[in-house]
Amino acid sequence: MITNEIIKLQYEIYSLLAERRLKDAFGKLAILVEEQQDWLSRDKLNEMETSYRYMIQYMLDGVEDPERKSIYDHLVVSAYELTDRISDRLAAKVSPAQYYGWKRYAETGRKEIPLKVQLDLCDNAINDLSLASLLSEQEQDPSKVQSLKRSVEEAAGTLFMDIWTNYPAGEEDYAVLREALLSRRFPEPFVALMLSALLLNVLHRFDEQKLLILLDGYRQTSPEIQMRSLCCALIVMYVYRERLPLLKNLRGRIDALGEEPAFKTDLRNIFLQFIKSRETEKITRKMNEELLPEMMKLAPSLYKKIRQDDLMNDINALEENPEWQEMLDRNGIADKLKELTDLQMEGADVFMSTFAHLKNFPFFQSIQNWFLPFNPEHSSLSGVLDSKGGDVFKKMIGASALLCNSDKYSFCLSLTQMPESQREMMMGQFGAENAALRELENSELLKKEHSRENISNRYIQDLYRFFKLYIRRTEFTDPFAKHINLYKVAELDALLSDSDSLRLVGEYYFRRGYYDEALELFERLSSVYHSDHEIYQKIGFCYQKKGDYANALEAFLKAEIISPDNFWTIRRIATCYRNLKKPEMALSYYHRAEKLDPENLSVQMNIGHCYVEQKDYEEALKYYFKVDYLDPEGGKAWQPIAWCSFLVGKKEQSLRYYEKILNRKPVALDYLNAGHVEFSLGHIRQAIEYYRRCIELDNGDSSKFLAEFKQDMPDLIASGILPSDVPILLDQLMYGITDAR
Repeated sequence: MITNEIIKLQYEIYSLLAERRLKDAFGKLAILVEEQQDWLSRDKLNEMETSYRYMIQYMLDGVEDPERKSIYDHLVVSAYELTDRISDRLAAKVSPAQYYGWKRYAETGRKEIPLKVQLDLCDNAINDLSLASLLSEQEQDPSKVQSLKRSVEEAAGTLFMDIWTNYPAGEEDYAVLREALLSRRFPEPFVALMLSALLLNVLHRFDEQKLLILLDGYRQTSPEIQMRSLCCALIVMYVYRERLPLLKNLRGRIDALGEEPAFKTDLRNIFLQFIKSRETEKITRKMNEELLPEMMKLAPSLYKKIRQDDLMNDINALEENPEWQEMLDRNGIADKLKELTDLQMEGADVFMSTFAHLKNFPFFQSIQNWFLPFNPEHSSLSGVLDSKGGDVFKKMIGASALLCNSDKYSFCLSLTQMPESQREMMMGQFGAENAALRELENSELLKKEHSRENISNRYIQDLYRFFKLYIRRTEFTDPFAKHINLYKVAELDALLSDSDSLRLVGEYYFRRGYYDEALELFERLSSVYHSDHEIYQKIGFCYQKKGDYANALEAFLKAEIISPDNFWTIRRIATCYRNLKKPEMALSYYHRAEKLDPENLSVQMNIGHCYVEQKDYEEALKYYFKVDYLDPEGGKAWQPIAWCSFLVGKKEQSLRYYEKILNRKPVALDYLNAGHVEFSLGHIRQAIEYYRRCIELDNGDSSKFLAEFKQDMPDLIASGILPSDVPILLDQLMYGITDAR
């Protein structure tokens, strides 16, 4: 059985177990057991199935069993565990994945070292480096210190791999991990790295004890460890949300954490950051497909506006040219830049596209380096930041609250590609700013860098980059492939169900256009806040965006009861009635909106449309002419005026408006309708010309033209066109098109 077949069967069993279809799951599991040819696993499966059959029989016999649910849950957990264990063993034999490559190397090449021994090796390496660092600068041997740094980094990398591939774990492993992660034996960056290894481990194969260790990490004193632990635990809980109700110890652990003063706030902030991660792909696409191409197109015209002498003599000429901002405004770039700036201020990830191309350095080929807290003294940056001014630069890059750790490494590594002279000059400029260092040490920037919210935001961005950009990313379960919605985790629902959380998260979903999720939360709020018209407005708007006008109307009508004269609500009710094909009801609400805002052009237009839908064209014209009077240059009402004029027999008036329309930016339908008017007036050649232009604008699709023409036949006949003339005209039109080809 090849790797893909194993994985496919594994997830089929997961799906069946999530639906609690135990019999079918046992059937699929038997295929894996047979492939493994392990009599212990076969006996285990037979034992589970026999127990299940007895349970069913007892239930059929009406036997009361207070332990039935507990036994059933235990069977489901056992089925999950057996599936995990067998699929892992089968994959280990055939999979080329990095995970199994390291396991094979650990078992054969390096003669598997227990976690405890590897932790001791790391401890020794850290102590050796610490002792060497205590020496004065004169006593230190730089090459030896550098060598010791690399030893620590290599030991950390090996430990990362060992924790990641630690499956299945024994009791000693759990004790060692707990001691390493939850005591103060190791430096904070070291523990932060181990947490990421543990996250990858549990994403590979679920382990309740390791999830509990991650949750316990939140009780540490270091904010960095607290927030990383919580991020990891929440990702694991979402990915394995179907299994969580089966776990005995998890509920108590969550309840205990809920008593921590900052837990609910941290949970909510991380949830919002998970939602923001959904924006990353959209922002990247906007940067690559909209902003950068527009900037590239702008460059030639921009430089034409600057005198060459000014450009060569004054490097600020570009900034000082007042037409620069005009060009940005004219091309819409200024709005896009403002939108990106606003997103950045909210904590959105706007740098993914910028740094995605800087992940090809050898540094990022080592999996553990994607998760390292930024350290300017890392051996990979040796010599890069040592020029004059390097100390200030290190502090500035380290204090940046805008860049995640991974991007800080990318930025510093990119400096290695600069000529040394330029790098030294740049560093020298930082060195000259001695005041900047003193200001930085007391700045809000440094405080923000260490804020709990920023720690989790940076870490989530680090994780996002790994799962999206790592060269072997396809070998991993990507938790960001789907939205991490913590409301789907039943064990967390109580902590996120207070009105503040529901409103905050709901508003964020709503503002970013995630209407399905927003709707769910606003409906929960409406069950508590019965008299809040804004909630019902937003419920209605969400339904409207989904195209469900009946439910949207119901919500808007509730909002109207609470706030009867709200212009926005009244317009939305009218829109819903129009979409539900009830123009009479829509008209009554549009007239109410008209009383509240008599000169609102959109309302006037829609009143006209409602009359058209009731075939009262004369009345419709009154409102269209009012729009045209209030906005004579806008042309918003020209099409409906032209068509309604034709329908009521005012053909010359209709033709005047179509001439105005065709002199602007006409579409295919405008030429079709103008052709109808010319045809009804007996201007056959002009009608044929307009029909030909209509077909041209529809990419030569004559069948579409004929279908639309057929729809308009009743109106053409009503205008006085003889039915017998129609096929002759159409044949002449088609002759002309064929001859032109």
